[in-house]
Parts: sequence; C-alpha cells; structure tokens
Amino acid sequence: MTTFYVVRHGETLLNRLGRAQGRSDSPLTDNGKRTAAELGAELKGIIFSAAYTSDMMRAEQTAKLILSTSGNDNIQIQKESRLREWCLGSMEAEHNSLFIQAVSDWLGVSSFAELNRRLSDVAAAIYEHDTTGAAEPFDDIARRLKNALTDIAQSRLQNENSNILIVTHAFAIKTLYYLFAPEKLCVVDKVKNAAALKLLYDGNRFYFQE
Repeated sequence: MTTFYVVRHGETLLNRLGRAQGRSDSPLTDNGKRTAAELGAELKGIIFSAAYTSDMMRAEQTAKLILSTSGNDNIQIQKESRLREWCLGSMEAEHNSLFIQAVSDWLGVSSFAELNRRLSDVAAAIYEHDTTGAAEPFDDIARRLKNALTDIAQSRLQNENSNILIVTHAFAIKTLYYLFAPEKLCVVDKVKNAAALKLLYDGNRFYFQE
C-alpha cells in the first residue's frame, strides 16, 4: 500500500494579495512558513520514503519545512512538473473576485459549490477564453496528474507501505477529487493552504481516506 500525503502549499504573497495563482509563482509569507512547519510537526513520526513537489518555488519551500519539522530531513525533494497547478492563461494573477466572477459569467453559475461540481467546465472555460495560448484542456491536466501519481506509486511498490509526500496546488488537488472521488466535489470548499489529504494506492486504484 502506498499512502500519499497530498498537501497544498503554504500561503504565498499572491495568496495574501487575493490574486489568482496558477503558473504565476511567489514566495511563502511568514504565515505560510509557519503553517507549513506546523503541518510538519503534526506529521512527526511518519517516515516518508520520498517527497515530490511541482516545480513551483512555493511548493518546494513548503515541502522543505514539512520535511524538516517532521523529522524527515534526510529525504531529497524531487521536482515533478506534472504536479503543477493549472495555468490560468489570461486570468493569471487577476484579483480572485474578478477571476471567479468571470468564470461564473462564462458558465452561467452563481455558487462556488456549482463551480466545484463543474470543475471540468471551469477548465474548459479558462482554456476557451485564454488569449495567451498557455492554458490547458482539462483532459490534459487530469492525464498528467494521474500519470504522475501512477508513475510515482508504481516506482515505490517494492517498498511495502510507503509514505510519500506530495506538495501541489489547489486546482490540482480538486482535479484529484474529480478523478478519484467525484462525489466529493459538490461539498468541497476552498482547499486550504498547508492542508493535507491522504490518498491511498493499493496497486490497482487510488482512493481518499477520510
């Protein structure tokens, strides 16, 4: 059994400023560093066999703090570009309120819960309205994330009961819900900074542990 501890990065400067942050990157705030370290302390006693992050600075900073305070300083962080956040295209670094309003208008929805439920439509709308050519179709996003986790899990199958730290991003984590627990999307609120979820892989399938 492989247990992934899937974590959203700690609070960043762009988070603090209330701006949408996809491929745009910014460093952790002092609060972001504190909460990442606190999460690491909560995970103390768990021995990680590996740690993977997206290739974003904010994810790597978060992982370093978690590994340090959980007693896993010996683990080398491996950057995996497939764990990146969605690219928000023309909406990168836009104010969150304007970003959410634009997507809501494009889809004709009025609630955050409905946006969560229609996650693939959100990605499609961002892709359709992007003028930069950088946004991805949802199927591409879902495929790269699933393939990344599958490759990591299968590389660790010889190590029985491996614990693996994954530090990624909010939309990426919602995509994992879409893939492995779609019934939860309608009740998922905002994915909090430095929040951890347990995703298990038994050799055949992925599933979230409550």
